[in-house]
Amino acid sequence: MVNGDHVAGSEVVESGIDEAGATFLRKAAVGGIMEVEAAKIAQENASRQAVKDFAAKMLTDHTNANKELKEFAVKKKVITPDALPAEDQIHLDEMKKMKGAAFDQHYMGMMVTDHEKTVALFKEGTQNRDAGLKQLATKTLTVIQQHDEMAKKIASELK
Repeated sequence: MVNGDHVAGSEVVESGIDEAGATFLRKAAVGGIMEVEAAKIAQENASRQAVKDFAAKMLTDHTNANKELKEFAVKKKVITPDALPAEDQIHLDEMKKMKGAAFDQHYMGMMVTDHEKTVALFKEGTQNRDAGLKQLATKTLTVIQQHDEMAKKIASELK
């Protein structure tokens, strides 16, 4: 706020988080929501137990990470999305129609791609000047790297 008028970006300045940090929090929030929602579908539509087990781990780990991220964002006065962008929601709706081996391959391929992007995003987060954000990103990065390795292993077994 400047003289009672909202100025775009002012909430970032007030929070002490730079624009890169705010962008990181928003991207991480969307990615986390996507992981949770895709995992819920996988638990219903996957045919292989390894895929269902992976989805259960995604659901637990990303639900916890999303909660931590949201609490941190609120503390830093950064508004993060609570829902997915339309294109991501459309993708999930398409996934709901898939079943069995076709679903398993699609989901695990998606998990490999998504976790590679997420590892890169969180590596950026570990470089942020805000100590709290750096700590959150570093802690979460370790878990995401484990997910990435697991996803690649399961995906290679499906081929």
